[in-house]
Amino acid sequence: DDKVKREVAIMKRLDHPNIVRLKEVIDDVKSRKVFMVLEFMAGGQVEWQDDNKQPTMTVDEARRTFRDVVLGLEYLHYQGIIHRDIKPANLLWTEDHSTVKISDFGVSHVSEALMRCSDDDDRRDHACHGEDDKALRKTAGSPAFFAPELRMGTRDSPRTRPPVGRGIDVWALGVTLYCLLFGDTPFTARTEYELYNVIVREGIRVP
Repeated sequence: DDKVKREVAIMKRLDHPNIVRLKEVIDDVKSRKVFMVLEFMAGGQVEWQDDNKQPTMTVDEARRTFRDVVLGLEYLHYQGIIHRDIKPANLLWTEDHSTVKISDFGVSHVSEALMRCSDDDDRRDHACHGEDDKALRKTAGSPAFFAPELRMGTRDSPRTRPPVGRGIDVWALGVTLYCLLFGDTPFTARTEYELYNVIVREGIRVP
């Protein structure tokens, strides 16, 4: 399966304390399946919402969690990898809850352009991301964490759309922080279609 092979190829090049490690790949010829053996994260998923839709973290806990994700994401982008599905469900705790690590690279994108871009040259950076636009504008991930540019330029959203690049991860990171602090997503709607329009047209309201 090409998707699994791509995920394996991405994870093989990663080595960072805030990224879940790929320990082994087992290619079972008989069953024609590939098994990925990952680092065991005994602490489980980052929990951010209780049954009453209230945050489960203190501000300090949210800050420390956010810091770990920022460090992991910074490393990914330095390696030319756009995650495309940053959200609390893809953030895992170590057993002692001292460290958060980013997981699930099933929809991630390897950007040769991103590796060539220089952070201190905004114009060049913007031009480089244009090379990734075609692949990245095919929406993947979780709608509640989609960046506006993923829906801009469509028939129902005729606004000029900037090139889609690593900014979609930064946006999802911001939505994740909102979840950790307030116990809810910043954008809600009755249907997925309505949600897209809300993300593009409405601003974030802080409770």
